[in-house]
Amino acid sequence: MVDPALAELLAERRHLEDVATWLTGSGEVADEAYRAWYALGPADRAAVASPADWLTRAVGRACLHRLAAPRTTPDELGGRLRAACSAESVEALGALLADDVTAWFDGGGKLRTADRPLRGRTEVTRAVLTLLAPRPGTRVAERSVNGSTGLVVRVDDRVAAVVLWRARDRVITDLWLVLNPAKLRGWPVVTNERAVLS
Repeated sequence: MVDPALAELLAERRHLEDVATWLTGSGEVADEAYRAWYALGPADRAAVASPADWLTRAVGRACLHRLAAPRTTPDELGGRLRAACSAESVEALGALLADDVTAWFDGGGKLRTADRPLRGRTEVTRAVLTLLAPRPGTRVAERSVNGSTGLVVRVDDRVAAVVLWRARDRVITDLWLVLNPAKLRGWPVVTNERAVLS
């Protein structure tokens, strides 16, 4: 197989995004096709007569899979995230996270938290379950945060963390855990919320 020129690679990418957008309204599915391509071994890739055709079929399959799957709303993700942490379930939380999920922990230098983004399902699952482990007096509630669904974590009636996420294809791709006390001071003290992590 002859290596294509850069212009051809860019045209191929545009074509895949166009197909994905036409079928699902979003060109993001093109990335899934490329991940599938690189999941093939070198010998398998070399045996493909037309990589562009192979990638187009991969985009089509990914689009059909996405269209056939039930939709998960942000609220449903929040409830499932809360339940997974409450149960301390590695499997349940892992099922909500993309393979390449990234989590950011904003402690503002005022709490001992991860000082770099954590990447990958295994590392993020371990860190989130450790941080949000059920303890007496700890409660988690779904709330509107900056116009999106988020989780507000209270410890002894003080807001200790706010958790936000971005999702794609019904899994969380990015998590932001705000733990900086200075950023959380504006949240009111509430004493009557349902306990879910205690």
